[in-house]
Amino acid sequence: MVEIKKEFRTINKEDEGRNHFEKIIEKNGIKYMLRSLRTDHEELIYPGSVLTIDSPPFMGSPEGYIPQKIVEEEGKRYRLTASEIQDISMEEKTKYSESSVLYKGVEYIDQMPEQAQVRVRDEDLNQEQIVELPAVSYAEESNYWNYDFTFPITVSGYQEKSYLLGDTEIPNVVPLIDYAEAFLKYLNLPPDYYEITSIAWTGEPEERNGDLVRTAQARGRKLVKNIRGIYGGEVTFPAVQAKVYRGSYVEEGAENQTDHLIYKKIVTAVYERQTGEEFPEILRSILTKTIVLTGFLILFIVILILCRKKKIKN
Repeated sequence: MVEIKKEFRTINKEDEGRNHFEKIIEKNGIKYMLRSLRTDHEELIYPGSVLTIDSPPFMGSPEGYIPQKIVEEEGKRYRLTASEIQDISMEEKTKYSESSVLYKGVEYIDQMPEQAQVRVRDEDLNQEQIVELPAVSYAEESNYWNYDFTFPITVSGYQEKSYLLGDTEIPNVVPLIDYAEAFLKYLNLPPDYYEITSIAWTGEPEERNGDLVRTAQARGRKLVKNIRGIYGGEVTFPAVQAKVYRGSYVEEGAENQTDHLIYKKIVTAVYERQTGEEFPEILRSILTKTIVLTGFLILFIVILILCRKKKIKN
């Protein structure tokens, strides 16, 4: 069996397109005879302006891609007359994509990542990939105080009456908390982001490398933020089989015109291989033509005889 598809236009709605197909075709030395015609698509084309609009390519449900019933373009209104879903092949494409990462509990001393592995998605084609992209921007979503802030402190030059915190000498008799700001400054931590609420020694003085040192533990709170990092860049999505929703529109008012209506049809002709069963039909056609020709020949001879007799009488 062989199938041949053709598109044609006609002003006759009942025209099935038989005159567009050969009765007998030959393929690879084998002859095939036309057996049937199948109309795959029929569309009425009105006079006036006509638009064809394709939706973005998609995969999965077509629900979000159904053509609008009315569209406007260049000051004209067009009404949907027909729609259909068509299969298309999408080539590999590269497009700009963005994705975000939420970083929770970011403190002042933390560095935001300049690159990140993120998940990007092409919603229309239902494709998803994990790629590494550079940072585009950062946005603070919220901030709060975290009360789990602790850190160790080591003081040097420890003596019976004082010790050194960097270049600052602190008397032993003074509570460590009185020098909370000095400890923050020593650690290079801004007071707007960190606050020490208590400091306690965690051990006795001990000698290290010829110097007498003592360790302490500071506790308090730190201001942290939830920051959303935006990462973006060019992402290549592989080739894929997809669909489009195609809508055909006609300018409003054109449907009331009855002249020159045209039907666009797509018809498939089905051919089957010739066998001996076609011979009687072919023979019948030859005999019919022979009989008709013989009749005309006899009639012509009779006319000639009558004309000759008429001449003889004259």
